[in-house]
Amino acid sequence: MSITSTTFRLRPIDPEVADRLRADWAGARVYVAHEKPGYPCRQCLKDAEIGDELLLVSYDPFTVDSPYRSASPIFLHRLSCGSPGDAATLPVQLTVRQLSVRSFDADALMVDAAVIGGEGLGETLDRLFQNVEADHVHVHNASRGCWAVRVDRAP
Repeated sequence: MSITSTTFRLRPIDPEVADRLRADWAGARVYVAHEKPGYPCRQCLKDAEIGDELLLVSYDPFTVDSPYRSASPIFLHRLSCGSPGDAATLPVQLTVRQLSVRSFDADALMVDAAVIGGEGLGETLDRLFQNVEADHVHVHNASRGCWAVRVDRAP
């Protein structure tokens, strides 16, 4: 089930940044997807198909310095893949996992957070963006802590 909203816009990892991580993958681990779901690519926001190769790399999603700033593990398809296309629709990848959702102000200081089932992500994002201080949200997989996507308030 896909959920579409006018409240928020998804910002997965930028394709140019993803390609740089692929090109300089010293220290990255290569995985071959052997189950679904299990290997969520953070560029295309799709779970890998069985047999797909992925890189596990470290990525810092923060754009400003903050006490909350930290790098996070992410999977990327080993070969460049496309963007998810519709930035207002939550992909299945995000709606089938337990998530940690953290809202930040413009200075990247946390203003709210929740651990939720992915099926509640749309409602949670709508609620978090009701707070005028909330500038953006980071979504992580709750169990492994991997960064999933940045979400911005819709213009």
